[in-house]
Amino acid sequence: MPEQVSVDLAERSYEIYVGSNLLEQAHTYIDPFLERSRVAIITDENVAKYHLATLQMALAQNQVKSEVLTLPAGETTKSWPFLMQTVEWLLEQKFERRDLVIALGGGVIGDLVGFAAAIMRRGIRFVQIPTSLLAQVDSSVGGKTGINAPQGKNLIGAFHQPSLVLADISVLGTLKPRDFLAGYGEVMKYGLLGDAGFFEWLEDHGSALPQGDTAK
Repeated sequence: MPEQVSVDLAERSYEIYVGSNLLEQAHTYIDPFLERSRVAIITDENVAKYHLATLQMALAQNQVKSEVLTLPAGETTKSWPFLMQTVEWLLEQKFERRDLVIALGGGVIGDLVGFAAAIMRRGIRFVQIPTSLLAQVDSSVGGKTGINAPQGKNLIGAFHQPSLVLADISVLGTLKPRDFLAGYGEVMKYGLLGDAGFFEWLEDHGSALPQGDTAK
């Protein structure tokens, strides 16, 4: 069974599920949010190669049709041109406020899609399915969305809480070691900031976790 974490924000509250193989079971978690059997999935080229088909097959189990926009991978995607492309694509696909948008990817996709959802029709619902460790422990939670500007990172955006977060630790096996360690560094920071016991646990298991030891 996955771990469940509740984010209590009154009418903007949502659940975070953390566990293995959640992508294959995505229909179970997403179905209660659907008002019609159609979703938008926005991802990047790298993530699509590994995980898009799994998500689409899971949704199809409940006869949910998925429209897909695949963007280039990389930090440059988190910018005005790709935000415009995303919003215009959603409008062309006739997605309404009652519909659901899924952000399938790391922090770049999560931030971009969340911001697009925030401004699309003055706010539509979206689901975060973070595929990097850094996104799972940081950017997918808290409702921070946005894009970069020539003047600096994350200068344009809005707070827009997701309806649901699915953090599937199984997908972390496709990360490059450097990318996994970038997320692990963020986790270590949480321990350093205020949880000595957690930090000690991370030190004890620091060599096993990057090797894919999910039992820890």
